[in-house]
Amino acid sequence: MKTVGQIIKGARQKRSLSVDQLSSLTKIDSKYIDALELDRYDDLPSETFAKGFIRNLSLRLDLNPNELIAIFRRDFRQPDRAGVKVIHRKTLSGIPSQVLPFVIGGLVFVIYLIFQFRAILTPPKLEILKPSSGSVLVSPIEIEGDTSIDANIFIGEDTQVKPDTEGHFFARINLPVGETTLDIKATNRFSRTTEKKISVTIISK
Repeated sequence: MKTVGQIIKGARQKRSLSVDQLSSLTKIDSKYIDALELDRYDDLPSETFAKGFIRNLSLRLDLNPNELIAIFRRDFRQPDRAGVKVIHRKTLSGIPSQVLPFVIGGLVFVIYLIFQFRAILTPPKLEILKPSSGSVLVSPIEIEGDTSIDANIFIGEDTQVKPDTEGHFFARINLPVGETTLDIKATNRFSRTTEKKISVTIISK
């Protein structure tokens, strides 16, 4: 059975028309007429455009447009036959383009879940910038550090500090004279906790 390209080319030559002349009559770019005659559907803008070209050319060449479009559908959607180069909608790794948005959406959702589970399972970071362990200080002392932006800082049992938008926190507390161990905890919204202990010696208030 002849292809769409063979039928169009035969009808054009029967009327002694060149590709450029047919292009001028139909207002279809000559490169698209060449692509159709060679059955190179992958050189056409899309399936919809291809059908429009075929219909326009059929009417100009006194052919049955419905018959040619039916042949085009057969060749476009079935595997390569008899040397006809056939294309389908472009795919990513063999995934049909109609399904691709759902695949991408699913991947985005999975990635989102991974990050959420990671946030749930991973305790917040806690870095104490000052004081360093073993410091000898005068009360009140300054405590400064970095944590996750969604964490709260607990110093001992009485002091709670909220970090700023970059996760930096600061507190000033009074301590009794003598050696003290500071218990500093960072707790995020999933109740995951990171704890550090800093030993300091207070020599006066």
